[in-house]
Amino acid sequence: MIIIPFMNVLSMSVSDELAIVSNRVTIFPVGFSLNSYLNVLKSNSILVAYGNTIFVAGLGTIAALVMTSLAAYPMAFGTFPGKKFFNTVIMLTMWFSAGLIPSYVVISQLKLVNNLFSLILSGLASAYNILILTNYFRSIPHSLIESAYIDGSNDFRTLFTIVVPLSKAGLATIGLWVFVAHWNDYLHPLVYMRDINKYTLQIMLREIVLSSQNTNLVEYEGGTSALPEQLKNAVVVVALIPVMCVYPFIQKYFVKGVMLGSVKE
Repeated sequence: MIIIPFMNVLSMSVSDELAIVSNRVTIFPVGFSLNSYLNVLKSNSILVAYGNTIFVAGLGTIAALVMTSLAAYPMAFGTFPGKKFFNTVIMLTMWFSAGLIPSYVVISQLKLVNNLFSLILSGLASAYNILILTNYFRSIPHSLIESAYIDGSNDFRTLFTIVVPLSKAGLATIGLWVFVAHWNDYLHPLVYMRDINKYTLQIMLREIVLSSQNTNLVEYEGGTSALPEQLKNAVVVVALIPVMCVYPFIQKYFVKGVMLGSVKE
């Protein structure tokens, strides 16, 4: 059920034009043509959208991991007054969402509309990720933290030199979630971006779909063209490549991190 749609997308992107027009392509390619991928690589707008998505997903993931770690550490090891209150406030943001309009107002007041950093800030901290990472941090022996304090270490040094290195599985799990969320994000770029040079892959894919609905060919720079179905499926495949390349290397951390984060209290 999962593999067959992917096979159909890949087959449609590399099949011969005549086979696509005659609806003979199912899960295996009919003929072979790379015209759709050549047109994708020749299209400057798609390459710009690809670069924007890599920038947002990469920097957004790093920033989210840093902010989530800074929020989870005091929740796991802190003994400050009002800890339960702050924990409740964080959880309230997960149970009750203010919605898109207040978020847009905040981004607008910060003068970040049509700025890629608005997409990074919108996914900077998640209450669910903080909860998962807090539970993961609690699996670390508290004696290590106490020993670091006795040796004169402060909270920031303890976090980044002891806790973070011991939490690779949990951080890899959250990093994967954040990366995929940024990569597949459609609503925030649609609302915040105005300039075509700031579009991400999901928005560019939407533009391709809309522009190809009432035409038999999609024209590109240099007089080249491609069938709409070929092009749409080629863009989907190209958009999947980074996630497919990253996931196998962190899959073991993903499974381990989810299990450990789910059973700790």
